[in-house]
Amino acid sequence: MSEISSGLVKLAYRGIAGFFVLLIMFVFGVTGFSLALAGGLIIAFCWIPLAFPELLEDARLVVFDSASGSVPITDPVVASAILLFVGLILLAVGFLLLAITFVMGKAAIVVDKELSRTVDRTFASSGKIDRISRLERLAALLDRGVITPEEFEREKAMILNQPDAWEPEKVGKGKMIKDY
Repeated sequence: MSEISSGLVKLAYRGIAGFFVLLIMFVFGVTGFSLALAGGLIIAFCWIPLAFPELLEDARLVVFDSASGSVPITDPVVASAILLFVGLILLAVGFLLLAITFVMGKAAIVVDKELSRTVDRTFASSGKIDRISRLERLAALLDRGVITPEEFEREKAMILNQPDAWEPEKVGKGKMIKDY
């Protein structure tokens, strides 16, 4: 398979995989940021019940108890503690999602490099097809008079003396020369 075909296959795989990774990272990132922001705002305003305890009478904050049903919160310290706890939980979950997004991005880079290597190994040619097409192009340049016969012979010798791109017996199992 030619370099162009290999490149197109690589681009297709990277495009499809990249789209889904980007979509998941976007959802996790936006959700994490929103939760962290909400938690931070709740923590920032948890002092309000302490400064204005009369607001608790109008707010109708309730805690649900299985035995007695709903119990209104009238103590400003309890209300502030509950707000602080809820804010910390939201903040922690938000930062956790942001950390997962960061790790996912780092892992996506590693997977992309491995995918690129796999496509290169899968579609690596023996070098003979590339040599033939290069020799044909060189002959066409000679026929059109773009290069001299001496330049043709020199370039032909260079092409024929190049090592194959894929030589498992020389390089090692599953490795390509350009990987070293």
